[in-house]
Amino acid sequence: MSLVVAGSLALTLLAAKPDNYTERSLCDLAAGATCHVTACLKDAKERCLAASKKCRGTTRATVPKERAEKTAACAKATLKVKCGEPAPAECTDVSL
Repeated sequence: MSLVVAGSLALTLLAAKPDNYTERSLCDLAAGATCHVTACLKDAKERCLAASKKCRGTTRATVPKERAEKTAACAKATLKVKCGEPAPAECTDVSL
């Protein structure tokens, strides 16, 4: 499961630019980062599913560039931290 999420997240990071993120792609990006950073926890599966579930009702509407840049920077930084570590500084004022 986490390999699929990680693969999907990597493709999203490579394919999408902050100018053209949609609500759905940004939500998927955030969910993948959440799955990564919680993978070592006892309730990892539930946390990952909850993060992914939030994306079900999202639209394909384009997200404002500033929000997209902040969320993408947070997600990318989150992928660099080890599981269970606190959120990186890039995630201040960003909700994954």
